[in-house]
Amino acid sequence: PFEAWVRDEQERLVLENPARVAHFGSQFGLVPAQCTDRPEEQARWARYNARAWQGEVIEYEMDTLVQGRMRSFLCIVAPLRQGDEVRGLVGFNIDVTPRKEAERRAHEKDAQLASILMQMPGGVSRLDRDLRFQFVNEAHASWFGHSVEAMRGQPLSAIVSPDRLQRMLPFVRRTLAGELVVFENRVELPSGQVRYRHTTLAPERGADGSVVGFIAFAVDTTERKTMELALEQNQTRLRALVNALPDMVFLKDADGRYQYCNPVFEQFAGRGEAGIVGLTDEQLFSPEAAHHYRARDLELLKSRQPTIYEEDMVFADGHHGLFETIKTPIRDGEGQITGILGVARDITDRKRAEREIERLAFYDALTELPNRRLLIDRLHQACLSSERMGHHGALLFLDLDNFKDLNDTLGHAKGDQLLVQVGRRLVKCVRQCDTVARFGGDEFVLMLEDLASERAAAAEQTERVAEKLLASMNKPFDLNGLEYYSTPSIGITLFQGDDTPIDELLKRADLAMYQAKANGRNTLRFFDPQMQAAVTARSVLEGDLRQGLLRHELLLYYQPVVDDAKRITGAEALVRWAHPQRGMVSPAEFIPLAEQTGLILPLGQWVLDQACAQLVRWSERASTRDLTISVNVSARQFRHPDFVAWVRQSLARSGAQARCLQLELTESLLLTDVEDMIAKMTELRMEGVRFSLDDFGTGYSSLSYLKRLPLDQLKIDQSFVRDVLVDPNDAAIVRTILALAGSLDLAVVAEGVETWGQLEFLHQSGCRAFQGYLFGRPSPVDVLERAQGLIESEPSERGTILG
Repeated sequence: PFEAWVRDEQERLVLENPARVAHFGSQFGLVPAQCTDRPEEQARWARYNARAWQGEVIEYEMDTLVQGRMRSFLCIVAPLRQGDEVRGLVGFNIDVTPRKEAERRAHEKDAQLASILMQMPGGVSRLDRDLRFQFVNEAHASWFGHSVEAMRGQPLSAIVSPDRLQRMLPFVRRTLAGELVVFENRVELPSGQVRYRHTTLAPERGADGSVVGFIAFAVDTTERKTMELALEQNQTRLRALVNALPDMVFLKDADGRYQYCNPVFEQFAGRGEAGIVGLTDEQLFSPEAAHHYRARDLELLKSRQPTIYEEDMVFADGHHGLFETIKTPIRDGEGQITGILGVARDITDRKRAEREIERLAFYDALTELPNRRLLIDRLHQACLSSERMGHHGALLFLDLDNFKDLNDTLGHAKGDQLLVQVGRRLVKCVRQCDTVARFGGDEFVLMLEDLASERAAAAEQTERVAEKLLASMNKPFDLNGLEYYSTPSIGITLFQGDDTPIDELLKRADLAMYQAKANGRNTLRFFDPQMQAAVTARSVLEGDLRQGLLRHELLLYYQPVVDDAKRITGAEALVRWAHPQRGMVSPAEFIPLAEQTGLILPLGQWVLDQACAQLVRWSERASTRDLTISVNVSARQFRHPDFVAWVRQSLARSGAQARCLQLELTESLLLTDVEDMIAKMTELRMEGVRFSLDDFGTGYSSLSYLKRLPLDQLKIDQSFVRDVLVDPNDAAIVRTILALAGSLDLAVVAEGVETWGQLEFLHQSGCRAFQGYLFGRPSPVDVLERAQGLIESEPSERGTILG
């Protein structure tokens, strides 16, 4: 292995390979004068290194002591450049001791040979005009496979094969005619090995000037020839590879003349390589294109560094594409730029794919509007810009009212059509500098920029835009021939600067949108800090409710249901929350919260379990064993795939009789999968569970669905009972419900009965079951039990109502 080292600008040794360390030990950090104590070596190093610091590559031989023995080294020292400056030296020391020793031995032997052999390293022979060997050196004799003695005096025909002789004779005849002949021949040895020889035949003249013979000088060039053949083969392969590339590849000299190009470049130029090589861009392309290409070349020649850029290129056949071109300077051994290598790749498809990837990443696939990610990025930039310019911006959070109903009733395809049309209308309502984004589902967010500096004026500008949005959205949509009306709820918040986090701005607009929905929908609302306080309170309440479930703070109250004989036939289970700090929390406050957060599932299961347990306790007494308990079931609870299993588990765990359990459903369930609803009800009815349709008449009941549902009972909503004595419409509705229930063989319970007058009207209309404050408010079970059979009638003239 050869030694290698590197010295820095102070000539300190900063890198040495293991071979050098093995010979001299580590000399890291030492300068040349510290690496040897031999003055002659120090002087030689100083002399050669000085030339290397001037930029030369130095090669010299040196003898030095290595581990006590004198060794010979071929030393090469080259400058390390950074730009045009020499920043260090790199050196290689090759141990040539074996070669030097061999040379010395050969010299001692060759000293006895003739002067011609002393100067010639290859084969040397002398032949007369009869082609007999008069002299041959050992090298040449060995090539022929004979000894020197065996060849001396022999004719050439006795030494070489007839075929080889016939190939040699034309060169020999020319030499005997007085010509110096040089040729290269391929020799196949008896072993089958092929060798290449570079041969010179020089005529030998006598005293009279006539040719008396010739001298043959032969040099074995097998290694060089092998390298040349390998290089030629590699060049052929490289050319084939480059020709097969889909990229344009070309070579130019420093003056811009083409030296080579591959077939793709030929297609680009519209002519073959022969018609391109030697010409310049000015001779091949239009003046504009040639000027562009040459300007890029000059930039590279000036910077002396590779360049990469994108450019539009038009092929001779008219094909147009975007290309990525890389140009690299070609340097000679001295570092001078002699040409340019160029590679141009068609990236049209890649750029198209990149644009599509960007579209998918930053734009909504359905509406092609910016998506949440792009909106947030633009919002961040807008906040910075508003702070810098002193302007306001606005966020408008828009949600389509009752969009879920459209999907559920007409299908998602119609819903998608509506979303696309909504997006187009929104874009038309704002300026080009504003952003309309689809946030997901039926939610859109609009960002208005460059509004007034004064907050009030900015709010006025925003309100005008929002009113414009409302007006546009209230026009009918055409869903493939179906005229459909959709209204939006819009929440608005203003911003200036980046003091408020992006998430907070979005949350404020979202809160304002929900306030718009709460205020009747199809309207707009600006964010009010009170909204945030309400949301914070709601969040606290949610946490308390979760803990309340764990800490058993929930209670079941029961409101009696009576028949027309004043007997309590059952009760409706109503959940109450005894908060440790707030006292009794209204169901109107925490039930909607439970619905929204999903807590309704564990809450509903707890109510079901408690009601079943109470049924078991009642079954132990004769006076209460036939009482029923009605349990309200939320739509979310009923739609859960495991609902039927949950009811069965509650009944099984408690041992309650299914016939005493009545589940109250709301009409909102009819908006979803009715078939699934019927299937679940049927399963549980087979167990004995009964079903009641709560708040009948206030929702979405369809008579076609009603007759298919396996119901046992309808409950007339208290909103109709309340004004039944003063509002003829309510009275008519109540009578209609009673008649309908009778035709369907369904029992009826009237809710919200508070006066004897209401009771009298209901009784006369055919109602036989009642619930309301007239018979008892919701109360703990012990209060309810004490009230059994204790309902006081009014004076005797009213007693006839129930009697």
